[in-house]
Amino acid sequence: MAFNINEITATISKSGVARADFFDVVFSGLPESLGSTRELSLRAESVTLPQRSVQPLDYKDYGVPFKIGGLANYVEIDMTFLLSEDLREREFFMKWQDLIVGDHRTRIQLSRGSQFDIGYFNTYKCDGIVINHYSGKKNEDSPNHKIKLIDAYPLQIATISRSWAQPEFMRQQVTFTYRYFTEFGYTDE
Repeated sequence: MAFNINEITATISKSGVARADFFDVVFSGLPESLGSTRELSLRAESVTLPQRSVQPLDYKDYGVPFKIGGLANYVEIDMTFLLSEDLREREFFMKWQDLIVGDHRTRIQLSRGSQFDIGYFNTYKCDGIVINHYSGKKNEDSPNHKIKLIDAYPLQIATISRSWAQPEFMRQQVTFTYRYFTEFGYTDE
């Protein structure tokens, strides 16, 4: 098949191209003790879409063994948030992790106590982190593609570098883990 520029431009004209900046992130089903997430959603600067791989299994019936599909493997994702002057976004994620690993970060106790108690999964998991993608067309307020992370929580809160030499906005990167994701949007017409 010969290269045809008209076919390429016709395909792009028909279905457009996705823009990396037309997204938002919505947190739902968080523990009530963490409070509202509306401002947090507005400060989500970047997000990686989730990745899935298949863990193969070795199979041998007769002859040379071969690999067959096995379990799905869901890889952690990263989100970056613009920080407020009081670093409340970082504190939000630290409090969330306190529900997982105990409140020893904020509680001073001289004797051995419960500050290192590990939380129960159902008390700290998020029922859904939704990554919405928008087409960017005028008068279109609803997303045309959604990915929902099921049973998610912050696995790692990254370090933040400060420097006199670089007067720039502070950002907080957070790595999330989750059980699996659901995806809705594209339909073959």
